Amino acid sequence: MNPVIGLDHCIIAVRDLERAREDYARLGFTTAPMGDHQNRATANYCLMFQETYLELLGINQPEYPDGGLQEKLEVRGEGLHRLALGTTDADAVKAQVEALGVRTEGPRDLARPSKEPEGMVRFRNLFLEPADLAGMPIFICGHKTPELMRNTRLTTHANGSNRFAGITGLVTDPKETAKAMAKLFGAGSIKETEFGAEIDSGRGFIRLATDESIVQAHQGSTTHPANERPIWHVLSIGVKDLGETEQYLKQAEIPYQNNGSALRIDRSMARGLILEFIE
Repeated sequence: MNPVIGLDHCIIAVRDLERAREDYARLGFTTAPMGDHQNRATANYCLMFQETYLELLGINQPEYPDGGLQEKLEVRGEGLHRLALGTTDADAVKAQVEALGVRTEGPRDLARPSKEPEGMVRFRNLFLEPADLAGMPIFICGHKTPELMRNTRLTTHANGSNRFAGITGLVTDPKETAKAMAKLFGAGSIKETEFGAEIDSGRGFIRLATDESIVQAHQGSTTHPANERPIWHVLSIGVKDLGETEQYLKQAEIPYQNNGSALRIDRSMARGLILEFIE
């Protein structure tokens, strides 16, 4: 049995949180009210779906610890920062993950007040040693108050998006990276592909490609300008109807590429990541 419940959310690191919110609102996403992390330098705007979400994360109280966010922004620039996998119990999953050969830190408690729905949102997060996962930045998120994360307004988006469908990382050796990540998902979750490897997380996909093969994983894509590898690079968002999403992008005068199976938004429009809409 896999110790995690597939994709939970991804963190998009940004320098200017308000401008990032404006950018994603223009792309057709509904954003939740700002959430300030207690005793942390960071705050966020979340873009909610029924089971998953996206998190725009920035620094607004620099006198507090920022978990290395500022350093990563300086080294890699804005974009995909970390992938969060889901669990119902971060304490119980710790022993499972360590038994599979992945060192952990935590779990650590995190909280932030929520204005909609109103209350104190609480998490218990387990951080995974990147060296045991071929360098991939991943943690496991345990939601203590899931009822305070969503309502109908927050999960309704003008662009028709309905899920965090997948994420793609640039790595030097996709097969070896997939082998390391199989500790979390099981060997049967790995599929070799022309671009490298794809993992069925149980809720969404994880693709692993090289700088040379990324164009095969995502037609027309370019590589990431940062030197660091591995690095998360492409965010795939599921939509109800690709035609309706395309109509929204046209009306909003947002530049995009249509390759037949996906609508792609360039890094310059999506805070340092390649954003794809897929059905």
